[in-house]
Amino acid sequence: MPTVVVTGATGAIGSATVAALVKRRAQVVSLSRPVLDLSSMASVRSAAREVNRTVRHIDALLNIAAVYSTTYRKNGDGIELMLATNHLGPFLLTNLLRDRLSGGGRVITVTAPSGTHVDIDRLLDRDQFSAYHSFSATKAANLQFTFELARRASRWDVRANAFHPGLVRSELMRESSRPLRLALRLISSSPDRAAHDLVDLALSPAHAGTTGWFFKGTRRSDPPKSTLDVAQQSELWKRSAELVELENGF
Repeated sequence: MPTVVVTGATGAIGSATVAALVKRRAQVVSLSRPVLDLSSMASVRSAAREVNRTVRHIDALLNIAAVYSTTYRKNGDGIELMLATNHLGPFLLTNLLRDRLSGGGRVITVTAPSGTHVDIDRLLDRDQFSAYHSFSATKAANLQFTFELARRASRWDVRANAFHPGLVRSELMRESSRPLRLALRLISSSPDRAAHDLVDLALSPAHAGTTGWFFKGTRRSDPPKSTLDVAQQSELWKRSAELVELENGF
């Protein structure tokens, strides 16, 4: 019975994914509030300690949770909310679960094909805050994190891939303008298909050796070229590790 850790397990894609995993007879470790608040690094560390204490091996870690905020907000560590929740939280959690993922584990981060330049200093600066820019930058950061992780994690026999679910009906953009919310509702689809594809990527033997790829549904897709810069990936990893005070990771 595979063990799968899921963040954002109560959201649209997360809950559909949990249901699909149960159908595949997986043991699911659901990480959502109040057990895990990805915007709080203390909460991430606490949740990781509990998972490390109770789980012997993680077959897949699905980083699904994300937020969109139209206003600049800080977490308790003084870090902008979207940067903390969408990138730094998953970054820290993944690294803290390294030893449980070791030996064949898969890390799949749900994101989007964003080519927005990732400038950590800008994302931390209230005066330069733009909701759409910040959100898009965190999605590009997810891609850069995945590709850097794929290189670093190979020595632990861990795979890392990014997954774009397409436009899915959810509450993610609930703070956006009403016209945008209505438009998204008209063109978005049920989360069930995305969940099915995500679970297949997490559990299928066909993807046991797949790493460093970006998927749109079940198809491999080319990510924005800007996210493929190895130097930028390495620098993002370094800055992220400093911000979350990571000591032992991949």
